[in-house]
Amino acid sequence: MLSGIITTLLLLLFIALWAWAWQPRLRSGFEATARLAVEDDVIPAGEARDEETRP
Repeated sequence: MLSGIITTLLLLLFIALWAWAWQPRLRSGFEATARLAVEDDVIPAGEARDEETRP
């Protein structure tokens, strides 16, 4: 009985997270995050960009 309730709650949680992730208003943020791995000009937080001291 308890395992059935837990399974149902986890299934509902999964469906809710899936529905949240596929919201159209979140698409641009997810696409920007996906591009971070391949963009060269992104400066990590805490690093100052100083072109003269870099080789």
